[in-house]
Amino acid sequence: MSLFSGQDVVDHDCARTGDTLPPQRATLPRTASDHGYSTAIFSENPSFSARTGFHHEVDTVHDDIQSKLRFSEFSPSGYLTDPSPRTLLSLAGGLLSRPRRVPNALNTVYAAYRRFAGADPSYPHHGRRVVSHLNTYLREQSGPTLTVTNLLDPHNPYYGTPPGVGNDHTDEEREALRLAGTNLLYLLTNEEPPRAVREGYGDWERFYRAKAELYRLFAREGDRVLQRWARDTAAFRDSLVVVLGDHGQLFGADGMVGHHTSLHPHGIHVPLAVDPPADWDRGDRSITAPVSIAGVGSALTGVAAGEITTTEQLVTAIGADSRGPTGRVTACVDGPTLSLPPLYENSRFDDGRIDELAVRKVASIGPDHVDVYRCPWERTDIEATAYTYGPDERSLTPDRETPPPPERVASWLTRQHDPTATAERQVDARLEALGYR
Repeated sequence: MSLFSGQDVVDHDCARTGDTLPPQRATLPRTASDHGYSTAIFSENPSFSARTGFHHEVDTVHDDIQSKLRFSEFSPSGYLTDPSPRTLLSLAGGLLSRPRRVPNALNTVYAAYRRFAGADPSYPHHGRRVVSHLNTYLREQSGPTLTVTNLLDPHNPYYGTPPGVGNDHTDEEREALRLAGTNLLYLLTNEEPPRAVREGYGDWERFYRAKAELYRLFAREGDRVLQRWARDTAAFRDSLVVVLGDHGQLFGADGMVGHHTSLHPHGIHVPLAVDPPADWDRGDRSITAPVSIAGVGSALTGVAAGEITTTEQLVTAIGADSRGPTGRVTACVDGPTLSLPPLYENSRFDDGRIDELAVRKVASIGPDHVDVYRCPWERTDIEATAYTYGPDERSLTPDRETPPPPERVASWLTRQHDPTATAERQVDARLEALGYR
């Protein structure tokens, strides 16, 4: 959302599961289209797909790639979610009417196999396939092209090992590793680990160390995918290619597991690669200060508009646009991702731990200190804590007097969550997409 809009979360307010990108926020692809670029996205991530609004102002959407062996814009998996005579008839019509009939037919068979056979891949991500589809698209293009690709390899779940990497886990350990989805729930209790974790690893600490090692393996697989891809980029002279991940992951740091409501460095460092047009200066450029995805999106919008035409200008713009008028980088988390009432009503869970997750947080990142502001849900009191951040850790700075948050930050933190507001925003987006005002 921040990349496409060039805005921080506190401005675009699309931070929760189920939020969709409104058409008016699709600034980057719209600017690119207005200036003669062909535009496309590539993803196996359902949160970065047409279903969440990322088709707005984009010429071709290549999502659901986890269900598509062959390159094609047509996605059969949606027809197979709840098959009926009507949806199967629509699927047949799509197969006959869309280009690339043979790949579409193969993809349909493959998607059906995954859906109905319960096929569980030994490695849960498909970064090599995603980048292969990206390359196929780029080779078919002529003229300037903007592509945004989500690389999901560093993302959970963490089980199995990447292609070509040996798997030395026992059967008990593999079963335990597949319980990733329950980690957050167990974080809210004082219970012992479930049986599979006890049998595979004994305790949570050893379990999380194993998860962390898989995370590093998965991240290195993402690096390998990008390195292989980089060897082919010289052929794409007019292409502006952006590849990025979602977030980091915590394995017990600060008592947190996952990527939900933590602003720890482990959670907010994001994989990112930008490949500019081939005639730009290819000399190395390093940005050692923090930058934001919103700043990257704003700078790339300048590239698409023809206002930024050199590598040096792009690097300078990313830094300046990330800092904004306050001179500090903003990072946000909005939690929890689980529904609260059932948690509070279940005596199994600890209310205090739920409260720790039921917060909005904003980090105001400066050169020396990071001020973190938090506000519990359904309250308006803002708490502030100062930290010193390192590359891999953070430490409290108790002697720092934290300034009040900027007004726009305070407004976002204290805004009451209203589930109907999300629905209304989605309806507004659909009406605007149809041309209504």
